[in-house]
Amino acid sequence: MSTSSELAVLLKKYIDGSIIPADQERLEKFMQLDPILKEFVEDLLQGDTIIKEYEEWLTARQLLDEQTLQQIKNQTLLRIQHPENYTSKNDIFQNRFSIRSLRFAISIAAIIFVFLGVFFVYQDTTKEYNLTISELDLAPAINKTTLTLSNGQKVILRNDKLGVKIGQEINYTDGTKITSLDEKELTKLNATIHVPKGSTYNVILPDGSRVILNAMSTLSYPLTFPTNSRQVHLSGEGYFDIAKKFQGGKKVPFILQTNQQMVNVTGTQFNIRAYPDEESTICTLMEGGVTVSSGKMQIKLKPNEQASNISGIIHKKVVDAATYIAWTKDKFLFNETELAEVLSNISRWYDIEIHDLKNRDDMHFYGEIARNKKLSEVLNLLERSGVKFQIKKHANQHHLYVLK
Repeated sequence: MSTSSELAVLLKKYIDGSIIPADQERLEKFMQLDPILKEFVEDLLQGDTIIKEYEEWLTARQLLDEQTLQQIKNQTLLRIQHPENYTSKNDIFQNRFSIRSLRFAISIAAIIFVFLGVFFVYQDTTKEYNLTISELDLAPAINKTTLTLSNGQKVILRNDKLGVKIGQEINYTDGTKITSLDEKELTKLNATIHVPKGSTYNVILPDGSRVILNAMSTLSYPLTFPTNSRQVHLSGEGYFDIAKKFQGGKKVPFILQTNQQMVNVTGTQFNIRAYPDEESTICTLMEGGVTVSSGKMQIKLKPNEQASNISGIIHKKVVDAATYIAWTKDKFLFNETELAEVLSNISRWYDIEIHDLKNRDDMHFYGEIARNKKLSEVLNLLERSGVKFQIKKHANQHHLYVLK
């Protein structure tokens, strides 16, 4: 039960005399912790007129039909907005608010709204509140992808468009123009696309190569590639489908640079995960061939092979590559996935901060769930595997702690 609804229940019990000692102690603790709440409750409870009117409302609620209850709610709203107009004895509450009418009208309305199914919103943003998973009804975060040019121009890209295409012009993939640049500017400028939490974005590079960027990812590249090389830089995660390009009868290489390594490609499909807050950089090959380099180390990959780079040491293994691109189809797909990676994915997709990202050797996850689901559904799936969470809310930010 949320703090606000629990308070309303405790106040109701206190007023109608049904409160038990444990609940009364709980109500008193709420008031001790919060002087504003204490003043609110004391004002609500002092004076028989207010208590009497609340008791009359409870009686009316049991006897009256929905139409009359709606009239009560409407009149309560009018009482808050225009208290000076409510002095008639014909009013359904028989107005007896005296000089404190507005303040007490707001107080009683707050309780009435709770028991009519309308949330009593009481929140001290300086405090932390515990929530259950069922109360954590967070949808994926909604943010705007940005395109920033090296001349300082910044464009907020539209979420209703499928992606952006860089060629002779900068357009959305459906042809809608984003910005106009002359040919000389195109050859001099670089572009940086940043995808925020809860989003993915499609990019068509100047050579026709296609990229899907995952949440919290940044891709930097020139608006026009030189004739004999193609090079981009990625921070985050991206799926690349590289177009083949020839110059003088030779393939023009495509080089992807991350903070830890370089991937040399001649025409292929691969996924790379290179988030700066994760210790490893992971390259997974779907089709073709790539060479992963870090310092003096070089490893060549074939389809369904994966290179994992930790502190310059590269390890190769065979994997089911489809697992690692499920995000491009808007899915969370867990296949022997470690806890830290699962929680990292969640933190980038939903507006929640994750605490305790340490791996647990005995804890791996299996399952599939669409990424358009509420966070509560994702956490419920994870809890079936034995992990337990605690959720707290501080101000407007949600926090998730791993308990087990």
